[in-house]
Amino acid sequence: MNNRKRIFVPVLLGIAAFSLTGCLSTQLKSMGTYPMPIAHQPRLAPDSKEAEKVVSVDGIGLFNESWTNTEQIYGGGAYVSGIYRLPSELSPLFASVSVGGFGGHVNFTCDEKKDCDKGYLDWLKSHEGHSDQSFWGIQERALVGFEYNTPANIFFGLGGGALVYQSGGDFDRARKKLDRKFPKIDRKGGHIDAFLLGSAWLGYHIGQNGKYGAVSLDISTSDAFSDDNTVSLPINLGYFHPTGFHGGVGFTGSGIDAFFGKSFQF
Repeated sequence: MNNRKRIFVPVLLGIAAFSLTGCLSTQLKSMGTYPMPIAHQPRLAPDSKEAEKVVSVDGIGLFNESWTNTEQIYGGGAYVSGIYRLPSELSPLFASVSVGGFGGHVNFTCDEKKDCDKGYLDWLKSHEGHSDQSFWGIQERALVGFEYNTPANIFFGLGGGALVYQSGGDFDRARKKLDRKFPKIDRKGGHIDAFLLGSAWLGYHIGQNGKYGAVSLDISTSDAFSDDNTVSLPINLGYFHPTGFHGGVGFTGSGIDAFFGKSFQF
């Protein structure tokens, strides 16, 4: 019985402490984990069962008012994507790869002041805490999945894969200093890291056999986008024209990101 008490008492104390204090740390995520607005591109001709090789080039703009303990995120970048769709009876299956880079400026903040270290809150009021922080990130994404088209012109699909990033800039250097200085600051992700990535989408082909293009809504999930308090599910809404031109917006919090580009089929 004494042994059980030795085990349960610390556990109960830990649970009680967590309940009273809430989140034990304030996470400052690497901006390399910021979800670029990479929308899923469907088959533009839904009746086709031929093999497809598509390469896309896109520019992006970042205009987000807040993300995890950050605010005023402004910047831009570009990415290149490639997708291969299998032929015949395997036509729903595909594999895609995207490589891109982005950068800009961001400010530190505290999402929930009651959970933030007092020293960190004081630092936010200082000149350094008020200053814009530069950042840059490079991301590589690989995804495999399937997509089905229905007679009602609706399509849907699922995919899974990995996200790898590299990051740097003033923001990452400041995160490192804050992590060392304040006990309740937790850096999520270093300069290089990798995460699992999942995606689901739903869309509609406009006109017979997608004559006027397609609209697609996709949602991504990854530990890269989440923190201790919330689970972020970035959403992209895109329009894809049969000529290969496309564009749309991404929603990651209280702001939007935008993308516009051109696809080339081989």
